[in-house]
Amino acid sequence: MNITLKPFTETEYHQFFKEYVSDPLMEPMPFIYNEEAVSRSYRYNYGGREHYAHYGIFSDNTPIGCFQLKRMDEEKKTCEFGLILQHDGVKNKGIGTEAVRQGMIIARDVFRMKTILADTTSGNFRMIRVFQKLGFELIETVPHAYKLLDGRVDDRLVYRKDL
Repeated sequence: MNITLKPFTETEYHQFFKEYVSDPLMEPMPFIYNEEAVSRSYRYNYGGREHYAHYGIFSDNTPIGCFQLKRMDEEKKTCEFGLILQHDGVKNKGIGTEAVRQGMIIARDVFRMKTILADTTSGNFRMIRVFQKLGFELIETVPHAYKLLDGRVDDRLVYRKDL
C-alpha cells in the first residue's frame, strides 16, 4: 500500500475520525465521534502547538492514520513520535512502518532532529515489530508503568533511533 504523510485539512481530520475505531490494547473505551470535539482537537494540533508537528497518513488521498512529532528539542536535536491507525482494516499491512520511516525523514530533513524516541507497552507487539524493522534500540524498560483500565499492568518500553 502506497502512503503519504501530509498535514490534514480540517475536513480530512474529520473524515479520519468519523471512521476511527480505538484500539482496545491502548484505549479500551470505544471512540465516539463528536464533531465539536474533533474540531477542537484539530485547532489544538494545527494552531501553532509549539514543538509538535502533526501529519495525516494517507492512502490514495484517504486519511487512514495520524503521525505526530512531539516534544521536539531544538537544542538536543531530539523528538518523540506518536502514531495511530484508523482501524484494524489498515493494520498489519506495513502502513505503520512506512509512516514511521517517512516521519523519521521529516524529523531529520525538515526539523533537523538527530534522534527520535518512542515508547510503547510491552504488550503492543505491532509497535514493537515496527521498532525492530526500523532499527530502533530498546534503551529502557520501566516495569509496571502502565495500569490498564481492566486492572492489568504493563511495562513501558522506551526505544531510540539515531537519524
